[in-house]
Amino acid sequence: MFRGYFNLSKLLLPLILGVLLLISCQSIAFQAIKNNTFDAFIKKAELLKDTHTADAFTFLYAQSNNISSLTIENQLIFNKLLAELYVEQAQYQKSINLATDALKLARKLSSPSITTSELLYARGFAIESLGDYQAAREDYLNGLEIADSLNNKKIVAIGLVNIGALNYLMEKFDRALIMFNDALAIAQKINDDELLGFIYGEMGILYSLINQEEKSLSYHKSAYEYYQKAGKIFYAFNTLRNIASSHSVNERYEEAILVYEQILEDIDKISNNELISSIYAGMAWAHIKKEDSDPEASYQYMLIASQYIEQAEQVDIPIAHALDKGYLFMELGRYEEALESMHIATEYLKKYEGSEQKVVSTISRINLLYLKAETYFKIENYQQAYLAQDEFLTFALSLPEKSNFDGIEDLRMRYESEQADLQKKILEQKESVQSLLLSEAKSDAKDRKIFIFVFALIALVLAWILIKIINGQKKLLIATRTDSLTNVANRRRLMQLGNDVFKQAKEEALLLSLFIVDVDDFKKVNDTYGHKVGDQTLKAIASLGQEHMRDTDVFGRFGGEEFVALLPNTTIEQAQEIAERLRSSAEQYTCPNNQINNISLSIGVVHYNQTKHQTFEELLKDADLLMYQAKRQGKNKVCINE
Repeated sequence: MFRGYFNLSKLLLPLILGVLLLISCQSIAFQAIKNNTFDAFIKKAELLKDTHTADAFTFLYAQSNNISSLTIENQLIFNKLLAELYVEQAQYQKSINLATDALKLARKLSSPSITTSELLYARGFAIESLGDYQAAREDYLNGLEIADSLNNKKIVAIGLVNIGALNYLMEKFDRALIMFNDALAIAQKINDDELLGFIYGEMGILYSLINQEEKSLSYHKSAYEYYQKAGKIFYAFNTLRNIASSHSVNERYEEAILVYEQILEDIDKISNNELISSIYAGMAWAHIKKEDSDPEASYQYMLIASQYIEQAEQVDIPIAHALDKGYLFMELGRYEEALESMHIATEYLKKYEGSEQKVVSTISRINLLYLKAETYFKIENYQQAYLAQDEFLTFALSLPEKSNFDGIEDLRMRYESEQADLQKKILEQKESVQSLLLSEAKSDAKDRKIFIFVFALIALVLAWILIKIINGQKKLLIATRTDSLTNVANRRRLMQLGNDVFKQAKEEALLLSLFIVDVDDFKKVNDTYGHKVGDQTLKAIASLGQEHMRDTDVFGRFGGEEFVALLPNTTIEQAQEIAERLRSSAEQYTCPNNQINNISLSIGVVHYNQTKHQTFEELLKDADLLMYQAKRQGKNKVCINE
């Protein structure tokens, strides 16, 4: 018993000392804020907010319980920053609660404060994100009134943009455009980069909504440049997402992929799960739509996007994502999963019944009905397809005209109704044929294909619906996996797969070998015969390398004239044999134009040693050293580790 008490005391003593030290450190840190360093503290917090939201949140939140002794104005500034950070992390309810408490405190001020205006904007945006447009508008108008009374041009312009964005959400596009242009006039006068980025970004969204995609892309690019100049990294990422989306809408998938590569390099700086989810969803769409379509990768990326959307608070995000998945799964031929996504979307839509978010509800319902009709048609359930199409037509034709939308859009809507009516008639005919001639279904296969083709052509006319729901949601994907010259795995893909197989070999005690190949005297080939012949040589090595690989092996271009082969579950003797066959094949290779014969290769073969190799990079390094050993021994050799 005494020993137990003694041991407990030994544990408690350092714990108590640690707690006292922590309290002392917090007291010292807070004292620094209390004394004449509050401005410096806030400046640091704002810098972190611009560059890394999560770090800024941690920095501020650590002091959130210790601000009561600050002046009221400084408390408001502190809480305003924290409320904005909650918004940027998509934690809207927390932002509303914090801003509401701070606004109660603001009533104690003898005169209005510009920080009060900013708090109203932060709360308004959070409320808007949760679906209450009317309450958000009230906050925006109150904040704008305070900013105007204090003659703060920048905050006035931000208020105008916030109200303009509410207008385009409710499809009052003409009013939104007026607000944005008024704000732009202010921003250009005061020459504020952050404000210009904000305005151009919102104008990019507006122009996309009215189907002016090229103009929209131009605005987004301008917004990105201004955000970069202002050092607003989070908003720059969001703008890049919009740029990639615009490329995707215009079927420039490879360009969109390049933009998303840029975001993925710094993905750890983004703490907003809604934004991350939209990125992976866009990657999924680009994967399925680009020329060298990769359906399996597309499916996996959409599943990743779903993981990030689970805690989403913004009301329209879950239904948009459910429809996103439904369309993608239909494209992939995963019809049961598409139907499941439709069910989820239907449940979310019920939450909009009686709400003020008529626009979101309308767009989502139209897309849901179209998706149902298309999916049921694909699985040859023509009765359900007909019912969904009939409901779609009834609902679409019941929508009121939008008096502020330009004449071109009205024409498109009318044309869309005509095409949808034709589609309905075709479905009716098909259903009749299906019921009467079911026994002759096999003989009608050719006719069915023609019908599906006609159906697909008509469905193209419905693309504007798809664009509206996809715009801002369809994002693009990860880095390119293949080398553009040789069409084998590129360096990035080799490193990804290499780390994977190395980790598996380490954890499961499996065999792993690899070798590095270098084309001897390659510079002389380029200098003597030209780069075209040099490229043909690299293509030949890539082709020979793939010929000698097994199904489980990977052969890729590591860079320049170097290639790497990954050989899981392979002994050093087997790896040496494969390397020798490749070297021999290259030596006997004859160039089609007879300019080059007998390509010489130096190869370094290494086998994973659990004691020696702690990382994949160490394994690569040893193979590289053996390759250079082969060169020193006269080239055209295979060297292995003993």
